Amino acid sequence: MQQFAALIGAVIGAVMAFVLGSLGERARWQRDQNVRWDAARLSAYSEYCIAVKRIVHIAAGMARARGLQHSSEAVPLERGTVELVEAAGERTATWETVLLLGDPETITAARAWHQAVWQLEFFARGILTGQAGWGRALDEFEESRTAFYRAARKDLGVPGEPLAAGWPPPWLERLDPEQRDAVVSAIDPRIPSGRPPKTLDDDAQTQP
Repeated sequence: MQQFAALIGAVIGAVMAFVLGSLGERARWQRDQNVRWDAARLSAYSEYCIAVKRIVHIAAGMARARGLQHSSEAVPLERGTVELVEAAGERTATWETVLLLGDPETITAARAWHQAVWQLEFFARGILTGQAGWGRALDEFEESRTAFYRAARKDLGVPGEPLAAGWPPPWLERLDPEQRDAVVSAIDPRIPSGRPPKTLDDDAQTQP
C-alpha cells in the first residue's frame, strides 16, 4: 500500500512539474512575443513620424515660396511638387504598417494627423491660400501631432505626457528686447513678441 501511495505521489509530482513547466514556457513565450510586437510598433510609429515630417517640411518650404510666412527655407515649387509626390508615397507605405500593428486609438490619431497635413499640402500646391488660413492649418497640424504622440506613447507603455517644447531657451533671455523679438519672429512669424513659438522644427516630440 505504501508503495502504491508513493507511486501515486510520484505520478502527481511529475504531472505538476510538467504543468508548471508548460505554464512557465508559455509565459516566457508570451513575454518574448510582447517584446517583439512592441519593437515592431515602435519602428512603425517612428518611420511614420519621419515620413509625415518630410511632407511637412516640403509643404512649408513651398508655402514660403508662395509668400506665406514661415521659418522654413523656401522650396522651388516645381521641385517641391515632385518631392511631395515621393514623400506621400513613403508616408502611404509606413501608414500601412501602422494600420497593421497599431492599436485603434493610435491609428485614429495617425489618420487625423495626416489629414491635417493634407491641408498644409493644399496650401503648398496653391489650392488653398491666405495667411490666416495657413496659420490655422499649422495650429491644427501641431495639435494632431501632439495627439498622435500621446496615443503612441500610451500604446508603447511610455510613461508621462509628450514633452513640452522647452521654450524659451536660456540664451534667449540674455538678449536685448530688439534681438529677442527678431529671433522669435524668425522662428515663427505668427507669434507676437514675447510669446513662445510653436514651430515645425521642434524636435522635442519627434520620438513616440
